[in-house]
Amino acid sequence: MSKNIPARSYADSQVLREMFKQVAEPAHPDGTMLADFWRKREAAGGFVVCRDVPSRPLACVLHNLLLLEPVGAPGHLSDLRVKLAGDTLHQRLGGNTAGMLLSELFSRRDFESHIARAADVLDRNAPYFMRCELRRASFVERQLEIIVLPVWNASRSARWILAGVFYFNPRQQR
Repeated sequence: MSKNIPARSYADSQVLREMFKQVAEPAHPDGTMLADFWRKREAAGGFVVCRDVPSRPLACVLHNLLLLEPVGAPGHLSDLRVKLAGDTLHQRLGGNTAGMLLSELFSRRDFESHIARAADVLDRNAPYFMRCELRRASFVERQLEIIVLPVWNASRSARWILAGVFYFNPRQQR
C-alpha cells in the first residue's frame, strides 16, 4: 500500500540545494594540484593568464576551470565576465558561457554570493576554498570542491579570477 504524500512536500523534496562551507585547504587531488601550482607561480612573480593557463601542468584540469574578468572599477566589482569555461562547467552552467556575465547565469541570491566571494579574493589577494554538497532533501547527491584564485591577466594590468570546480566521485565523497 502506498502512502499519500502531500504534493508540496514531495515537490520540496525534489529541489536540488547547494550547501557551501569554507575549508582551509582543498582535499580533491586535482584541486590540491591547482592550489599548489598557483602558490608556486605566485611565489615566482605571479600566476599569469596565457603563460600559466593554459599550460602543460594544468592540461589535466582545464576542463574544470573557469576564467573570469572583473567588470567595474578596481575595488568596486559589479560583475564578472566569463572568458573561458571548461567542459565540466559547460555542463553545470548549461552550455558555452564564454562572454556572458555571471549575473546572467545565476539567480540574484547566488550571484550576490559569488560576487562577494570574488571581491574578497581580489581585495585580499588570497585564495578561497570551499566544499559544496548538492542535496535533495536530506540525501547528498554529489560533493564538489570549488577553488577561487586571484590571477594576473595576460598584460599584468589587472587581477582576474580563476576558479576550479572539482567533483568527488562517490568513493571519494567526504
